Amino acid sequence: MKQIPAISVVIPLYNAEKYIGECLDSILAQTFQNFEVIVVDDCSTDNSVAVVKSYATKFGGRLKIARTQKNSGGGGYVPRNIGLGISRGEYIFFVDADDSIAENAIEILYTAAKDFDTDIVYTSLYHARTGENAIKLERDNEGKKLIEQGVDDEPTLTNDSPKQNLYRLLFVGHFQSPWTKFVRRDILTKNEIVFPKITLGGDFIWNIHLYCHAKKILRIPIPLYFYREDYSSDSVTRKKRSAPEQNAHWVSAFVRWTKALNQLSNENDVLKENPDYCYTAVKVYFDYCLSRFFNERMQLSTQELYEALARKFTDDLAVPFLFSIFDAQQKNMIRTQQEFQNFAIDAQNRISELENEIRRLQSKE
Repeated sequence: MKQIPAISVVIPLYNAEKYIGECLDSILAQTFQNFEVIVVDDCSTDNSVAVVKSYATKFGGRLKIARTQKNSGGGGYVPRNIGLGISRGEYIFFVDADDSIAENAIEILYTAAKDFDTDIVYTSLYHARTGENAIKLERDNEGKKLIEQGVDDEPTLTNDSPKQNLYRLLFVGHFQSPWTKFVRRDILTKNEIVFPKITLGGDFIWNIHLYCHAKKILRIPIPLYFYREDYSSDSVTRKKRSAPEQNAHWVSAFVRWTKALNQLSNENDVLKENPDYCYTAVKVYFDYCLSRFFNERMQLSTQELYEALARKFTDDLAVPFLFSIFDAQQKNMIRTQQEFQNFAIDAQNRISELENEIRRLQSKE
């Protein structure tokens, strides 16, 4: 009889042949070895799957490879859900195919989860690889605030309080990524916590759903995860589009996301009883979407923006109308700020000229 693994490491895979080997090597090197690895390929078109298969013997039967029926279009929601469905571990740990983990990551996370009997162990620090060799430390907003206050960023534990946990996610600022969470599998299966069928923002919805049910969360300020930001990739978030297409893409993403959140809020008591939580979640994602197409929005007049969105939302003209109003107001505010800045610069230059003139006159006396 095969041993039930303590941890299921789930890796969604799509065209990551450059990095998946490094990812799997980091898992092989773990100081804690009672785990299974589930790689779910999202119909890759490169040699990613061949690379994964070459590791099969190294994992000694602990490596599973699954495949989606068709490419999901991005976001990883289908591969992650498939991986969760076939997992057997007591805990789930999501790792992206182009990332890697510290050699003691699984041991630290598993030991902490068992010692404190938690639903989630949350890593509030991670290493971000922003270039070929550049690595920086990313800290969640809770940790940043503690450091600013001159307080040591130490582990924190919340007990029997989904409302408090959700508050910390939305208002204090926990990372919204799934790979910062080491999660007890039964909390996911019992509460049917899966990634929604949207290609953008599904991670955030998943975290909101998870935090609505988690009673005990241990937050540890230990950087165990190496995240790669590949600016050369053609991912769904970085794909090059024309200005009208980029505007329509991100507005559509925001609309789909709000519908997914609304569906979740209708089914969840914590969100029903705390409408301010939904408001804050929507605002957070709204600001994120705006940041993704700000430059492209500035390239279009408000009328051009409306026309681009009206072509996308043919059955709901309220969306392009409301976004156009917001766009006009924000652009007017930006123009006002620029005019004030120009006035301030001109005023400062005039003051400098007058001061020089006064000094010149005083020198003649």
